[in-house]
Amino acid sequence: MPLSIPLPAHAKVIINGAVIENGGPGNITLTVHNQANILRDKDVITQAEATTPAREIYHTIQNAYLFEATREEWLTLSAGLLSRFLVAWPESRPIIAHLRDLLGEGKIYNALRASRRLIALESGEAPEAPPPPEPRKPPPSGRGAEISRIKGQIAELERRIAALDDE
Repeated sequence: MPLSIPLPAHAKVIINGAVIENGGPGNITLTVHNQANILRDKDVITQAEATTPAREIYHTIQNAYLFEATREEWLTLSAGLLSRFLVAWPESRPIIAHLRDLLGEGKIYNALRASRRLIALESGEAPEAPPPPEPRKPPPSGRGAEISRIKGQIAELERRIAALDDE
């Protein structure tokens, strides 16, 4: 199922590490037909903007999401930053535990979104509480595994569509 991304004039989107800009005067729609790591320009924190510990964490998770070739390096950096943040902000324990769970499950985009709670905490805003942990199920096998994989792909597409609707 393709994902359509509305892109206003002069807006940018990052798809698998490539920055794509609508250089024209009007709105366009990009259609992505396969799996891709997508991030809108308004969700990007540049290295120059990563000026606080929480923003540095967001930046490293963002880069792990966007750049698969160096993902492990970015995840290692983020693990160290998370540990240091926890020492400085003990009240961040539930958020950091949630982030570590998401990263451990390979849900990097979800961890990226959840890391915004650390930015809110650091800036004095009340971050929304992380969702309760989901019960662990044994992995399905055979046809059940294929159905689960497809459901996961559908959920990912729905997540991306919802993120675009939030614009």
